[in-house]
Amino acid sequence: MPTDSDRHRILCAGTNLKIAARATGRLYDRALAPFDINTMQYAILANIARAGSIPTMALSDKLSIERTALYRALAVLERRGLIRTEAGRGREQILSLTDEGATLRLRAKAAWEVTQYAFVDAFGEDWPAFLAMLERARAISEGLSDTVEGAP
Repeated sequence: MPTDSDRHRILCAGTNLKIAARATGRLYDRALAPFDINTMQYAILANIARAGSIPTMALSDKLSIERTALYRALAVLERRGLIRTEAGRGREQILSLTDEGATLRLRAKAAWEVTQYAFVDAFGEDWPAFLAMLERARAISEGLSDTVEGAP
């Protein structure tokens, strides 16, 4: 049964997660703006750097991003000379950073770290629990997507 305070709150998990994600994305986007990249582009560069080279499908899965959205983001990064693609098996592309991409990622990482540390510090000792809850929300959502798809 909803309480009086619930009447003024948004109770939808999806809406609340989207609102929080947009606000958090804007925070990181502002930090990365001087490098002319956004949060998703930074995540792509950072994950390619971490892997050394990575197939597009593996990156898509790691970032939980639709392949078409990933391909659009990759096209921008490739046009800017930040990443390179090489043929893999079949239609798969293998991604790696160019020297320019590696340099930009390192420069942007300093700004990202300031934002990341401030965000994590704001949670204090609740950070590990919050991170675990985000991971759980993703796992639950992925598990439920098969059972509720097409539900009325």
